[in-house]
Amino acid sequence: MWILTVRYEFDAAHRLPNVDSPCKNLHGHRWVVEAHVRFSRLDESGIATDFKEIKAKLHSIGLDHTYLNEVLDEPPSAEVVSRYIYRRLKEMGYDVVAVRVWETPNYAATYTEERWIA
Repeated sequence: MWILTVRYEFDAAHRLPNVDSPCKNLHGHRWVVEAHVRFSRLDESGIATDFKEIKAKLHSIGLDHTYLNEVLDEPPSAEVVSRYIYRRLKEMGYDVVAVRVWETPNYAATYTEERWIA
């Protein structure tokens, strides 16, 4: 069993209108995504998949240079964004273990549907 981790960065704006903090105002982040994807076998080249394939799928989700409040059906917190990306990767057929989304170098949210040790 292998778990591949792919890092992807995107720039997007959002606001959290229901919080009592400066985050209720429009602002942006360079979001950093860590997608952890499980594979049970290697191909004849000795790899589970090309890392760039997963990164391209992350890009295809279409969050780069967007206003997340117009893309997501819920207030776009880091928690909601991590779950959204997790579910999109699952829909693409990946065996996703977890998705961690960093909105700043100090703050991240991880979404998983299984027991997870960070």
